[in-house]
Amino acid sequence: MAFIRRSSAASEKSGFAQKYVTSPDMRLYNVQDLFELARKHDINTAPLDVHSLTAALGIDLLCVPMDDEVSGELKCEEGADRWLIKVNALHHPNRQRFTIAHELAHFSLHRVGRSDFVDQNFFRNGDSSPMEAEANRFASELLMPESEFRSAAKKLSGKIESIAQYFEVSVLAVRVRAKTLGMKGHGL
Repeated sequence: MAFIRRSSAASEKSGFAQKYVTSPDMRLYNVQDLFELARKHDINTAPLDVHSLTAALGIDLLCVPMDDEVSGELKCEEGADRWLIKVNALHHPNRQRFTIAHELAHFSLHRVGRSDFVDQNFFRNGDSSPMEAEANRFASELLMPESEFRSAAKKLSGKIESIAQYFEVSVLAVRVRAKTLGMKGHGL
């Protein structure tokens, strides 16, 4: 979902659930690392409070009106070693949550050697790079962890709208997560 404005010679990491990689100046995170950070800071994880998690990572977050085709962006503020996520204030709150989680994925996995990611809607039609697909999977796992997702699907009789409401995500995000987990039936 992000359009990379600056290219980098740094290679992209593959496998979003891999163990984090450390370097002298940056640490990359996997989903479990972010859940551990959330628990350490007493951040609600069911559903995940993405705003508080963003703050715990030291990332600034702004909700501002943007063109409809832009969902959000992640940038390293020039002259500072601070990251900023901007999310489109005109989009539905559930869509904003997924956008924030998607940008957290870029921060967690892809920021080494990059400083600018812009979240474009045109990637939602399936025309996505491997990095964008990885960020979407990471965001889905962060917002809808497998064990909680399976439990909620069972408890809520597989009702897509109810599951979406429980996780505060879109119906489409629930359908994609269910398909990724190999779930079928009850509209899943």
